[in-house]
Amino acid sequence: MKYNKPNTKPVPILITLAAAGISCVISILQEASFRQFVLRLLLTVVIFGIFGSLVRVFLDMGFKTDQKEEEKKAQEEAEKEAEEESEDSDDSSESQEEDNEEKE
Repeated sequence: MKYNKPNTKPVPILITLAAAGISCVISILQEASFRQFVLRLLLTVVIFGIFGSLVRVFLDMGFKTDQKEEEKKAQEEAEKEAEEESEDSDDSSESQEEDNEEKE
């Protein structure tokens, strides 16, 4: 089973665009001057761009931890299967030896 990490690349962009849109709507409703409008928009884009990048970093760290856990589970399952196969082969070899002894 292969672990597929979700794509977190668009997260900062989406957060920034959402914040910029809200900032624009609020500035329009408040009838802000053009200079104030642009200043609010610029400040919003910078702050939420940084915030979005931090969110992406934390998401990537979380998914990396999940990936390690998935790999560990897969390895444990493979080891269990190998143990079961070796036990099965031991049991079958013992029964074959018993059959051979009975024939003799």
